[in-house]
Amino acid sequence: MAILKPNFTVPLDLGTIATGNEIAGYPAINLKRFKAIGLTWKSSGSSNLWVRGDFGSAKPVDFCSMVSANALPGTTIRLRLGDTQAEVDGTADYDSGAVAFINPSITRADGLYHSHLELPSVQTKRWWRIDIGGHTGDFQASMLVLGQKVTPTKFYNLDFEFGTKDLGNLSWGRFGVMDEEPGFILRTADFTLGWVSEAEFEASFRPMLESLGTRGICHVCFDPQANTYRQAKTFMGRLAKSPYAKGIRKPQTYTMDFSLESFI
Repeated sequence: MAILKPNFTVPLDLGTIATGNEIAGYPAINLKRFKAIGLTWKSSGSSNLWVRGDFGSAKPVDFCSMVSANALPGTTIRLRLGDTQAEVDGTADYDSGAVAFINPSITRADGLYHSHLELPSVQTKRWWRIDIGGHTGDFQASMLVLGQKVTPTKFYNLDFEFGTKDLGNLSWGRFGVMDEEPGFILRTADFTLGWVSEAEFEASFRPMLESLGTRGICHVCFDPQANTYRQAKTFMGRLAKSPYAKGIRKPQTYTMDFSLESFI
């Protein structure tokens, strides 16, 4: 299977949210709190597992991911997009059908999984609905990403890096005793896009980067091909430094360095 170019998705504000099943302290509105990984939507049992939203106006969508969910091998996810609530509750303009949440099937030590759905074309719609099926027990998920992905026309340079950033600390006392300060361990990805055209930068990357800065949250799939490593190559977090479009010898062509800090 061919390696695919990375894609970037800035999640849309999900708007007004309703659901068929939530418990106190874990409302479905938490799905749009993108800077709070610890706030989740949680159900009581597996009945009426749906969540629906109104963007407020038509928005372009060609990517969907539900992030950090306790999905099981039989869990499915279904996305519908339409112009009205009645459409997404019934026959919608776009309907993915029920597809496997964990695709392809893998087992993660933390038991948390990210769905991945790329639409065949951009759907500009106001209403959305997610249905979860085939699940056993309570369902829980952290965030829902809906938006229009940005995919570069050229591949990244060969010197990419995957790593971690430990927000805790470990120091040695004078007598060799370790003093540990606990902290979250972020996952990191550093890579360079070396041949970005001026037109591509102005149409896609400049609007995205100027909206994100170093505080905005972005979903990035480094290699979105459907293999067993796609979950590990999925990141969501901030750009640790805002990439510069650096001019190179070829006129109207740029190179851009990305440094991601991910909390998933």
